[in-house]
Amino acid sequence: MEQCSHLLYNQPMTYTHTYRGIVWLDLESPNDDEISQLIKRYALHPLVGEELKVTSSLAKIDFYDDYILVVLTLPARTRNGGGYEIADREITFVIGKTFLITSRTETIEQLEYFSKVFETNSILNKEERMEHAGHLFYYMVKRIYAGMVEDLENIKDAITSAKTRIFKGDERKMVEVLSNLGRELIDIKQTARMHRDIWEEMVAYADKNFFGKDFSVYIRDIRDEFNVIHELIANTHELLAELRGTNDSLLNAKQNETIKMLTIITLIFYPATLISSVFTIPAIGIPIIAMNNSWSILMLLSVLVTGGFIWFIKKKRWI
Repeated sequence: MEQCSHLLYNQPMTYTHTYRGIVWLDLESPNDDEISQLIKRYALHPLVGEELKVTSSLAKIDFYDDYILVVLTLPARTRNGGGYEIADREITFVIGKTFLITSRTETIEQLEYFSKVFETNSILNKEERMEHAGHLFYYMVKRIYAGMVEDLENIKDAITSAKTRIFKGDERKMVEVLSNLGRELIDIKQTARMHRDIWEEMVAYADKNFFGKDFSVYIRDIRDEFNVIHELIANTHELLAELRGTNDSLLNAKQNETIKMLTIITLIFYPATLISSVFTIPAIGIPIIAMNNSWSILMLLSVLVTGGFIWFIKKKRWI
């Protein structure tokens, strides 16, 4: 199984890989000269060249006579300080019969992983095919979607961990954690929302494209894979919503209980405070104050009144 990997045009961030006559050109931030050479080499439309070097942040697909342009915006879960955030990563594919061009402005982890697998000749199982660049595109997208599934599973694990902490009494701390996880899910959903339209268009075109009718099976598999991801996003978002509702309910119940206890404590000590205030009024002829054991009498009175008030509260079942 023959394969090689080397730099193209002496540029450190542009690579070419070949496999059974199929060429994969992987470009990171290509310059105008590189784009011009690719346009001439593969007879590409000038607008395709613009797509290869301009970040549009919009998923799209265009069909040409002997190649297909696909632009995908991918949600990448990246660490930011002590947490995570979703960053958009755009990748442009130009898929011909014998060549595949990928262009991006930033490193995409799953594409880097795919490149290493490709170099070690372990991309295929025995029953899998690699007859044209469409198959290469299929395996590449499958790897990218596997990365998205992994990110979603990590988010789901984080939700499960938050659930455990919630029922251990960390409701207040989990408010921010759940909010951040919710933001991640929303960002993933927003970024990936256009993928379904891309695959539906490609399925409609698959039966008449230059790869042959057999390739339609692969495109339908990609569409089904994205549908699984879409369902996973929806289920994870639903799980998060239910957990946030539970957390809010527990937090409100705990806050209400705290307010209730503070109110009861205030009420319990209110009679004693009132008695002390009454007998400390600077006036002449205040009863009990002039007696020798006035302090003991006032303390006993306060205890009796407070005890009676506690009995009244318990009888009313306020505590």
